[in-house]
Amino acid sequence: MKITINALSKKYLWVFITSLLASFLIITICSKSSFLYPFNDWVDANCFFTVGKSMTSGMVVYRDIFEQKGLLLYVIHAFAYLISNDTFFGVFVFEEISATAVMIFAFKILFLYDCNKSAFIFAPLFSAVIYSSHAFCQGDSAEEFCLPFLMCGLYLSLKSLKLKKAFSAKQLFCIGVISGCVLWIKYTMLGFFIGFVIVPLIIILRNREWKYLLKCVGFVVLGVAAVSLPVLIYFAVNGAIKDLFSVYFYDNMFLYSDGSQGESLLAKIFGVLLNTAKGVYYAAKKNILPAILVLFGFMYELIKDGRKMLANYVALTVFTALFIFGGGRHYDYYALPLCVFSLHGFIFAAEKTEAFLNKKGKGILKISAAFSVIFSTAFSLLICPNVKSMLVTKEELAQYKFREIINETKNPTLLNYGTLDNGFYTVCNIVPNCKYFCNLNLPLDDIKTAQDEYVSSGRTDYVVTRGKKYQFENYSLVSSATSDYKGGKRTYYLYKRNNM
Repeated sequence: MKITINALSKKYLWVFITSLLASFLIITICSKSSFLYPFNDWVDANCFFTVGKSMTSGMVVYRDIFEQKGLLLYVIHAFAYLISNDTFFGVFVFEEISATAVMIFAFKILFLYDCNKSAFIFAPLFSAVIYSSHAFCQGDSAEEFCLPFLMCGLYLSLKSLKLKKAFSAKQLFCIGVISGCVLWIKYTMLGFFIGFVIVPLIIILRNREWKYLLKCVGFVVLGVAAVSLPVLIYFAVNGAIKDLFSVYFYDNMFLYSDGSQGESLLAKIFGVLLNTAKGVYYAAKKNILPAILVLFGFMYELIKDGRKMLANYVALTVFTALFIFGGGRHYDYYALPLCVFSLHGFIFAAEKTEAFLNKKGKGILKISAAFSVIFSTAFSLLICPNVKSMLVTKEELAQYKFREIINETKNPTLLNYGTLDNGFYTVCNIVPNCKYFCNLNLPLDDIKTAQDEYVSSGRTDYVVTRGKKYQFENYSLVSSATSDYKGGKRTYYLYKRNNM
């Protein structure tokens, strides 16, 4: 028994070392939050960072500063800000933690299929495929920080079905916790957990296990409550419960949809299905390799793993896609959660490779791990679309050009007018003094009305715009600069208040 325990401990030590090292290299290459890049200029990432920073100054999300993602995402960015207040290095640290967890669960899933040696080849390669994909964008999306929770859910689902064992109380509580975390990061990804319950629920109902059903509901609810109660307490203490439900739930549900579903129930259902089909097509077109691997996963389940496993795989992918794309919007990063299913596409190859590796000597595990770390790093370097941005210097970016001017003013204030957050709050380490600190992808008249009022009243020392010059009554244009952004050129304009 002692030998077995030592061997098992050694195996998982190698899992941790391989996951930590491979994730560090992959994220360093693929995420523009890493130190290899001058700056992560993605507008979404800067929105999250600005809100997280504002929380550390006592501002309350939704009430004092307007953004529409979940509180947990902003808490992550608040801690990232405390690590580094004018760069994304803190975000990079959390991305590395997240990616390491994703890879560890990839190992655990491959171990379920008895791929004990080949897992050291395919787990890092799986991560390289995800993080170098088009869906990863520039790094630091809500979807990225949900990946560990989705991978944990995938592992628990497969483990239950593969071993033909019911969920334990501990596992049920864990399912509640991870779904609660997704709820408070970006709840549209909860479709994964709807799909998660389909097959187990059918089995429970068929076997008439009513007591076990109550146990499942009870422990899952406890897990969700463990995450949700601190969130609700935060908003209740700050008198912002109404703001929470108004912004995070109502606005996202009723303003973020494209409104194309029609009036009747049948038309709405058809609209959701059509939107989902369009979204999946768009995602597959932009992310060909993950899409092929997901398709291979379907084929594997169809041929080898039995009806329950196939039904589970279909339910997970279909409901994940429905919740993500059903509203009709198809942004690039929406596809990232679906990339977790690309792991199934590696299983057949992993099983065949396992048979080959079992014939080799004891040192093959270390050799496989080293090879995979090197190969996955090279793969990321060759495939990731962000790599070309490593060649850009800070001096070429409008954010750093404007910072030199803005920092001439003591304790400057700033407004990002008319567009999403372009990163000027971040590089200048400015906490917004305006609730609507930037524009968002919401058809909300309040944002434009408020920003126009901020400008007309001279609320801030500086105003930054992008792509368009304005004639502001109280401000004068003092600088302009053009930077690369997503393969194109964008021009930014800096205005200074006249009476300064």
